[in-house]
This record gives sequence, C-alpha cells and structure tokens, in this order.
Amino acid sequence: MKEIDQKTSFTSQRDSKKALRLRRCQVLAGVFVLLLFPVLSFILFEYVTGSLSFIKSERILWNILWIAMIYLSVLIVTGSTRITVPVVSILIFILSLAEAFVMEFRNQPIVVWDILAFRTAMTVAGNYHFAISRPMKIAALLLCGANLLMWFLPVRFRGWKKRLAFGVSGAAVLIGVISYFYYSLIARDGWRIINMWNLSETYRENGYFFTSALSMQYLIVQSPSGYSIQHIQEIYRDIDAAGSDDAISQEDPQNIQPTNIICIMNESLSDLKIAGDFTTNEEYFPFIDSLEKNTVKGNLFVPVFGGTTANTEFEFLTSDTIHITPPGAVPFQIYVKPNTNSLVSTLKKQGYTAIGIHPYPRTNWNRDKCYNNLGFDAFFDSDYFSGSESLRHFVTDKADFDFVIQTVENKPSPDQKLFIFNVTIQNHGGYASFEDCEKTIYLTGDLEDKYPQTDLYLSLMKRSDEAFEYLIDYFSQCEQPTMIVMFGDHQPSVEDAFYDDILGKPSSEAALEERVVWYQTPFIIWTNYEQPSCHVDRLGTIYLAPLMLKLANLQMTPYNQYLLEMAQEVPAVQASYGCIDKNGVFYSWDDITSDSSPYSTLMNDYLYMTYNHIMDRQTYTPLFTLNGSE
Repeated sequence: MKEIDQKTSFTSQRDSKKALRLRRCQVLAGVFVLLLFPVLSFILFEYVTGSLSFIKSERILWNILWIAMIYLSVLIVTGSTRITVPVVSILIFILSLAEAFVMEFRNQPIVVWDILAFRTAMTVAGNYHFAISRPMKIAALLLCGANLLMWFLPVRFRGWKKRLAFGVSGAAVLIGVISYFYYSLIARDGWRIINMWNLSETYRENGYFFTSALSMQYLIVQSPSGYSIQHIQEIYRDIDAAGSDDAISQEDPQNIQPTNIICIMNESLSDLKIAGDFTTNEEYFPFIDSLEKNTVKGNLFVPVFGGTTANTEFEFLTSDTIHITPPGAVPFQIYVKPNTNSLVSTLKKQGYTAIGIHPYPRTNWNRDKCYNNLGFDAFFDSDYFSGSESLRHFVTDKADFDFVIQTVENKPSPDQKLFIFNVTIQNHGGYASFEDCEKTIYLTGDLEDKYPQTDLYLSLMKRSDEAFEYLIDYFSQCEQPTMIVMFGDHQPSVEDAFYDDILGKPSSEAALEERVVWYQTPFIIWTNYEQPSCHVDRLGTIYLAPLMLKLANLQMTPYNQYLLEMAQEVPAVQASYGCIDKNGVFYSWDDITSDSSPYSTLMNDYLYMTYNHIMDRQTYTPLFTLNGSE
C-alpha cells in the first residue's frame, strides 16, 4: 500500500512538473506571439493602405516600435493579452480602413487634427462610395486567425505585485522611448522629414505610425525666428506712419459704400482649364466668363485641394495664412478664439449686421463655435433649408441664393447695412453617380466617356453658373447698393488620371511650381453700381477681403493696409507650396523668407503678424482693429 502511495505521489509530481513546463511553454509561446503582433499590425496596416512596398527600410523598425508602444500602453492598464490584443489590433485595422478610404477620396492621410473633424467627416461620408478591397478582406482574415491563436496563448499579470511591477517597468520603457525620440532624435538631430506640401508622400515613404509620431512635434507651434511683441509693435508703427496708399485698384470715384455685401464661398467651384487643356460639348461657365461690367475678377490661390473647405474660409475671413499652422491642421478646430478680430469685426465696426449662411449642419468644421467667436450676429444652417431644392442630396446653389435674397428682403429697413457670408454645398465631393443630376456637360475628344466623375462635376459647374446669373439678375434690379463677392474654396477631387491627362504627365512628376495650378479657383467682385472693371491674374486668398474693403470704400485695419501693399510685390501666396512675385517668379516658402530674398522682410513680417494674430496669447489688438483700438 505504501508502495502504491509512493508511486501515486511520484506520478502526481511528474504530472505537476509536466503541467508547469507546459504552462511555461504556453506563456513563452504567448509572449512570442504577443511580440509578433506589432509586426503583424504594421504589415497589415500598410498592406491595406497600399504603402507597404514604398516604406523606406530604415523606417520599418520605428513603425513597429510605435505600434508596440500602443500595445504596451493598453497592456499596462488591462494586465491581460485577451483584452489588449483584440482591442488594439482591431482598432488599428479599423484605422487602416479609414486611412485607405480617406486617401482614395481626399488624397491626404488622416492626421491628428482629423479627430477633431470626425463629425464633419461623418456628415459627408454618405455621399461617397466605399468599396471593400481584396487586401482589406485578406487582412481581416489574417487578423481573425492571429487573434484566435493569441486567445489560446494568453499572457496575464495576476496579483497586485505582478501588475505593479509590470506597470512600473512598462511605464519606464514608454517614457524612455518617448524621451529618446522627442528629446534626442528630434531635438538634437533635427528629424523634420515631414513634407509640408505633400503629406501623402511622407506618410507613404515613412510609414503611418512613425510619421504620426513625428508630426506630434508640430502640435506646439514655435514662434517664427526673430519674432517678438516689440517687433510687432514696430511693424504697427511703420504701417501707421506710412498710411494707406492705393495698392491694387483705384477707389470708386463716387465713393459709394454698398449697403449689402454678399460674400459667397462656392463649394468646389473652379475652372479646371487652369490645370490643363481639354474640350467639352459646351461651355460650363458662359455667364461667369461673359461678366465684365462693374466686375473685378481673376484667379485666386487657395490653401487646399479636394477638401478641407474651412481652411480657405479661415484665410478669407482672417487674412492669415495657414502656412504657419501644423501640417493637416484646421484652424477652425483649434485657433479661432472668442473675439478674434477678422473681416466680420471690421465690418461690424462700420455698422454692418453679420449673417452666416450654410445649408449643412452647423457643427461641420466647428462653424457654430467659430462663427460665434468671430462675431456673427446670426447663423442659418441646414435647419432653415427644409424642403429646399436639392441635387445629389445637397441643397442647390439656386435654393441657397433664394435664401440669400430672402435674407436681404427681410431686413427691417432697406438702409440697414448687411454683410452675408454664404458657404454653398451643391458641388460637394462624391462624384461617383449622377443620380438626379442631368449630364449636361461632358468631356469631348480623346477624353470623352473616360472620366465620368469629371463629367458630373462639370455639369454641376453649369448649374452654379446658371444660379449665379439668377442672383446677379436679381440684384441688378435692386435699388440698394450691393456688392457680391464669389470665389471657389478648392478644386474638386475627381479622377487623378484626369489631372494627369490634362497636365501631360503623371502628377507625381510635376515640379513644385507646376503643382500650384491645382490650387487656383476663380473669384469675382461685382457691384450693381459703377465701379472700374479689371482682371487680376493672381491673388492669394489672404488678400481678397482687404481688396473687397478697398473697392467698397470702407475703412481698413493696419493689417489690411499692410496686405494691400504686400499684394503689389507678392500677389500670389499659397500656403503649401510658396509664392509668386509681381514678375511671375515662383519662390518656395524657404526661399522667399530667406535672408537672400528681396522679399525677406516683407514676408517674414507678415508671418510674424499672422502668428501674433492667431497663436500668441498676447495678440497686439491695434494691428487688427480699426483706428488702432484696443
């Protein structure tokens, strides 16, 4: 009996040792698989987004390391791979799907600031066609298989002592990696590889997670070299001493000040022939092209392409370039603080009531808060357009302009000064299907039936042209002096191959100065009273409001006056690429602000003022208000 007990005890010990060895092997296998998950997440992410073959070899480890830091952060909190691995891996996979779709429609990667614009993205997402690709399906299957394997090889930290030890050591690793990256590699070695004017290329070549980590350095915007409040005050004194000379055009000899100023930022309005030659079955801008009397019009250099409407809106209303903001940032989400001085405050100081109109949700691009901070007296959004005529589920320009007319007609008194800022929506992106839009304009010649999205877009341009003719016809008969300003916010995101075709080569091969053509839209300033007419070849968005004030014979801030002088020397300012001077010479931003540039002082002082206006807590108010008021 004793012998049997000894044998049983021995067998039990042996089984216990086997179980312990098996458990250790299981844990080791679990740790091994866990360490492979950052590698797998990296490969699947870049595979889904189509960037895997483009990433530089020296960036691969950095991408994997940053993904590993995400896994480590969550594991410190949960203490179990059964929670950490599915949660993190699935979230990264979802991000890869979002990145693939956004790159397809916007040709720009998802950046940190896009999180703030999530609501805006959701409201317009329904107008785009999302197709699940083969890489997405393969990645989903591989991810499910890997998670299933990890489920049977769990790694857990049980007991508070083990959790605490792992938490402390894990936090030390996180702090070490972050400190080394930001305070050694970036601060010491100057890792600033982000290409400001081609973010998509930077993300593709360096990997999404490494580039995202690198972009965090731009969250805190450093003041420009040479900047100081004292220098801002010196600039102000120089402007004040110089006074305001005639900068772009002559004042109206009658000194008429319009009772109504209607500014229309027309969604995606552009003349694509600026980007290259093509033919159509008929003209899509017959009225706009024919408009000459009492009209100043030309080409506007806007800061964005294919989307991010709010950045053009910001540049027009504030005259501040987004060049100094972090790449991909939307100032409406970050920088428009309460009581920000702008075109709105300048006009209100001169007796105008300021009305915002946009037939889409008021929360898009944070407009509801920004319009309030800028001082608009009222904001009419999509809630006021119930039952209005629509096209592709968007309110038409005709219905939008009817609301503008109605707003003018509903003034308490005909003599009341009114400023309307209207952002249209008819031509918003998502040109995959004609739906209820008739194909009235289409490409001809070698491009016929080749680019259906472009055909749809051009048909929409014809509708905008007709609506604008309707608006002008109404105010031509209006007795109240009225100025109407209309401009496009950006060119459309139609087929990339179309742009390649009309350019005559792949877009990727275009030189820096050639790419500027994709950032031009038409602008028009029309009055129903006599004013000199002219054509302006090049004008930056930052200049449009000061020019409008000049033509309206209204007072301008010192900042406005400086901009009109600056426009004589450097008429085209484009936030991403650079500037074109009065002689047609293109300068990158680095070149035009360098000591060797003939415009160094002019442009650097402008950037100082922009920084002071939107980023410095000590904004020098006299520069941005009438009569230098505090």
